[in-house]
Amino acid sequence: MKRVSTLFEITVSAALLFLGLYMLYEGSSNKSTNETAILIGGAVCFTVSMMTLVSAVKSLVWHRRMLRHSMPNDDLHTSSPEHNHGW
Repeated sequence: MKRVSTLFEITVSAALLFLGLYMLYEGSSNKSTNETAILIGGAVCFTVSMMTLVSAVKSLVWHRRMLRHSMPNDDLHTSSPEHNHGW
């Protein structure tokens, strides 16, 4: 269930990122009537999207690492000579 919500977080944060960048672009152009409000909204969308994206990617990497470490490692339990390091 956590993997689905992480992918959802990545999708939402990517959409917010594009929205924030678009709002920053529109706010910086001289043709908009309310530049300050659009710039503030774009900055907020951009900041929230980056925070969510970083959190989701860290969570995804953490889950993959935990899955990798939870798998049994059969190579360590073999009695072949190449695994014996002379201890």
